[in-house]
Amino acid sequence: MTTTSGAPVAYGLALPDLRGATHLLHPARGDETLWRIERTRVEGRTPVETAVDSRRAVLGMDGGDVEIDRASATTTFRASTLPTDLEVVHPHLASTAVTVAHWTGRIALHAGAVVVDGRVWAVLGERGAGKSTAMYSLVGAGYPLVTDDVLVLDGARVLPGPRCIDLRRPTAEHYGVGEDIGVVGRRRRWRVELPGSGRDDRLDHDLELAGLVHLAWGDHLAVTEVPLDQRWPALLEGLALKLPPADQRGMLRLLALPTVRFQRPQRFAEVDRAAHTLGRELSRWGARRATPAAAG
Repeated sequence: MTTTSGAPVAYGLALPDLRGATHLLHPARGDETLWRIERTRVEGRTPVETAVDSRRAVLGMDGGDVEIDRASATTTFRASTLPTDLEVVHPHLASTAVTVAHWTGRIALHAGAVVVDGRVWAVLGERGAGKSTAMYSLVGAGYPLVTDDVLVLDGARVLPGPRCIDLRRPTAEHYGVGEDIGVVGRRRRWRVELPGSGRDDRLDHDLELAGLVHLAWGDHLAVTEVPLDQRWPALLEGLALKLPPADQRGMLRLLALPTVRFQRPQRFAEVDRAAHTLGRELSRWGARRATPAAAG
């Protein structure tokens, strides 16, 4: 089901019920999937087990649960304290984005992403790898944000997420940024909202993925290519939903993209230099990949 209603958009979903968070979303272009958000206050909700099938997903949340229904294209939050529009947009909308991507044969990665030279690089990292810090430092280095935590791919096309980054306290304090929005989801968050522009919005709709970056800690800065035989397990680990992906060809296409490991010291004094170094290296990788095609 698509819409031309002009509802704000994230992850390829048109979200008319989240008007209170429009500034964190994107303008519609008309081919998005219309998705409704409902909220029902309940008391004493029994914890649920996560379950996903071809028609419905049920996920636990603090004080309640989330039901994602394919037939009605609706996500329903049931809890004693219901999430605001801003809290639904990030982080709660991610579970809907991941589930809908699975149903529609798209790929969803647990990754942030930025634009380098007009194309998107995904940034993946396990818990504790410093992904949010890396994302904020890349944005500070001049690379536009595509998404903070979940990257949805429609073939080669990237569907951008909300315009915000949720930091952890040490990073927020280091930079002196972010609004303390309390515990939302599984952790306490310091939110940085990022302004959009009409030009960036139009570009976002047609951006393609250039490659993948896997974060690692180390004693010095280094950007190295990930060997082909190590890419498949790393890619599977990066899937946002631990189910066999419907788009197997898409997974193979991802394997063929430039894939690098970004190693950097675990020190705030190195964060900004690391971001600039990574940006320059990704620009080189992108140019290197484009050269043979141009020559052909």
